Amino acid sequence: DNKWIVGEWSVCSSQCGAGNQTRQVECNAGKDHFCPGTKVASSRSCESFKGCDYIIGPWTACSSKCGVGVRQRQVVCQGKECLGARPSSSASCVGTAHTCDQCTMTVWGGDEFNGWQHSFHPGNYSGVELEYAGLKCDDVSSVEVVGEFCQAEVFEYGDFNKLHPGWSAKLGQGRYTADDLKSKGAETNDISSFRLVRTNKPATISGHHNDTASEKPPMGQNPFRSSASGSGVLGIAIMSVVCLRV
Repeated sequence: DNKWIVGEWSVCSSQCGAGNQTRQVECNAGKDHFCPGTKVASSRSCESFKGCDYIIGPWTACSSKCGVGVRQRQVVCQGKECLGARPSSSASCVGTAHTCDQCTMTVWGGDEFNGWQHSFHPGNYSGVELEYAGLKCDDVSSVEVVGEFCQAEVFEYGDFNKLHPGWSAKLGQGRYTADDLKSKGAETNDISSFRLVRTNKPATISGHHNDTASEKPPMGQNPFRSSASGSGVLGIAIMSVVCLRV
């Protein structure tokens, strides 16, 4: 007897979303017109979600080093459709860099960032105090200010330019060579005084410290620190140079 031979449906062509299934349909007599009735369908649409997964990338660093920020990640559906709720691609975060609570300044003499050093903490430093620290104004080669909320201001004449008008320069966190200091308006052989202060930080940062500069050791105690090898670390702030001009 002539009849249709119908095979099994194939697996859906897509494992994630819409696709197609096929099957073999043949007349055992060779030609379709030899078999009775209408030839059944050999293909049909299908839909499958077995392989639908979200591809989730790693979180980026927090957009804020200190305080509330945002972090992001890439979330992509592997196919046309994915089951379940789409994972979030952004989230709030709090930056807690180690420099959020620091405020120091270091001054180097000799080779850049490799010679004698002196370190300072927040406070106002007059010419007398700089002289007491033993800074060699004609040998300062570089300076580093450490602290996201730390700023140093150096002055040219007298104590904080009170007696004579002159230049002043402000330095934020960073490392400065002699040329960098000059580009900021601070000549290393002309600094007679400076102040190092903490600037305001967002209230969302725990343990915030917004006062200006009262951390300097009392008079009579050396506020600077030098290394035994002749290299001292100049705390964190904007230190630029040490020449006394009163």
